[in-house]
Amino acid sequence: MRMYGVSFLERARELCDQYGVLLVFDEVATGFGRTGNRFAADLVLPDILVLGKALTGGYIGHAVTVANRKVYEGFYDGDPSHALMHGPTFMGNALVCSVALKSIELFEKQDYMSKIRRIEEITRREMEGFSDPRIKEIRIMGACVCIEVYDPDTIRGYQQFAYEHGVFSRPFLDYMYAMVPYVIREEELVKVLQTMKEWFS
Repeated sequence: MRMYGVSFLERARELCDQYGVLLVFDEVATGFGRTGNRFAADLVLPDILVLGKALTGGYIGHAVTVANRKVYEGFYDGDPSHALMHGPTFMGNALVCSVALKSIELFEKQDYMSKIRRIEEITRREMEGFSDPRIKEIRIMGACVCIEVYDPDTIRGYQQFAYEHGVFSRPFLDYMYAMVPYVIREEELVKVLQTMKEWFS
């Protein structure tokens, strides 16, 4: 789980413009505030933005690909051979679109960005000063926390350990991470973070 600052994204935008390459942001897992910003696209504008997961609050599968006018007009044509003839089976599903609209409405009305800022604040507080020689780096951004270890064997068995402590976790390669729900209570978040730290004791 790599985390990039805005300067990286700005440079990527410059290079894509320089070489005529489309800049695509996959925000399926990170959109709707996960990284502390509503979207990375609010900071640097991509040519294509892909959204999913939080788009419906996890209630029903849905995804969307948003393109800028340049990309859109590249396929907009009366000649069918020039058009992007793509029509997924469930495209435009009225139920799914209704759920997505309601999810976006709730996200905005209930000020989820303030909930995400609070999650980051608690995470930083709980992880402050924590270290272990087996840990390469601890990264925190929005409602994401990642502990990267030098050796993947270090976290082998953590998934079962976490389960036994009442926490669902799924480490990946040399990353132990948490992407908690935005409605998590403080004591629940602290438990998740304490479980991560206890693994190293």
